[in-house]
Amino acid sequence: MVRFLIVDVHTLWLFGGAAALASAGALVFLRSLHHPSTTALGLHALALALGGVGLVVAGLAPEGRAPLAAASADAMIAGSVMLACEAVRRLYGARPRPALLVAIVLALAAGCLGFEAARTDAAARMAFTSMLVAIVSSLTAVRVARARDPAAEVLRRLLSGAGIANALVWLLRSGLAVDALGLPVSRIAPADALDVATAALLVLIPATVTALMLMATHARMADELRALAATDPLTRLVSRRVLFERGRPLVATTRAAGRPLAGMMVDIDHFKRINDRHGHATGDAVLRHCARQLRTGSRDDALVARYGGEEFALLVPISRTGDAFVAAERLRHRIGHRPCRVDDVSVTVTVSIGVAILQPGQTLEQLLAEADRLLYEAKRAGRNRVGTLEEPGGRADLALLVV
Repeated sequence: MVRFLIVDVHTLWLFGGAAALASAGALVFLRSLHHPSTTALGLHALALALGGVGLVVAGLAPEGRAPLAAASADAMIAGSVMLACEAVRRLYGARPRPALLVAIVLALAAGCLGFEAARTDAAARMAFTSMLVAIVSSLTAVRVARARDPAAEVLRRLLSGAGIANALVWLLRSGLAVDALGLPVSRIAPADALDVATAALLVLIPATVTALMLMATHARMADELRALAATDPLTRLVSRRVLFERGRPLVATTRAAGRPLAGMMVDIDHFKRINDRHGHATGDAVLRHCARQLRTGSRDDALVARYGGEEFALLVPISRTGDAFVAAERLRHRIGHRPCRVDDVSVTVTVSIGVAILQPGQTLEQLLAEADRLLYEAKRAGRNRVGTLEEPGGRADLALLVV
């Protein structure tokens, strides 16, 4: 009779164990690259190391002559899968349950060694461990399927699918899935082929899950880097670069719709004095405070950015040109009447605002330059006021009635 396979299960276990141990070593160094995922990747590295040792033990154990080694290998491999499931749960924000995880792993180890101590048939031990792992893997797949990961949605679905596939492999390993169908193993494939196929899947699935976890982590890192590039880290407003990237399409859209667009430049009055009197930590708190007031006090379709230093820029679509002055006065009044509180210190903050209206043929750069010019006119006129060419009737406090 011709041999069906040229690779035996023990050789496959040894190759798989070596690969798992190498992956664990690499993951120990890679886990620190993304701080939010450090715990999940570290736990997965531990799972790979435990599984690698178990695969090596299984590969070195003589067939049928080292039952204790086989039971120990079975416990380590199954325990590693459960640790990997916990790592995937942590990657998707599941609440840590270390006590439950330890209890399951201890029950697994006790069950495996208990079956061996009682001289029970190895098939019963295999059924016990495989069913336990299949249940944990299925629950993990469900947890991942219910999660949300905008940065790596496709990878999340693949990880969920890998969890289901892992559960099915362990069911097949237990023999319960085949028995439930009423199909003897021999009708599906030769016994040695099925053993090697199952072993190969048990080796490949952890490697696949590891790759998917690293890809998901990389996608999140890339998403966070894009967000950092687009956002000022102190105030969480969009950056000056993004202001121009998003502002140009906004200028084109409002111009095509025939709607006015206001450009505002906002500067915190006497900001250096605040820093000198209260310290730079308080100055940073004042910047965050003003940014928050500008964002919450503006329309939803307004674009609010930190322009640089203590200066902010806004692009505000409006219905009438006179609304720009009203909007600016509202913001000035809002900031001036909401002191910034830092610990036990209350810092009163005022701002000067320059407001310009987009003119035909004017570029975004020219609009903001005009608003900046009007801002410095407001500062020269005494600060804590709005400088604009569209001020209705010259009454600086006209908007206070509608705040």
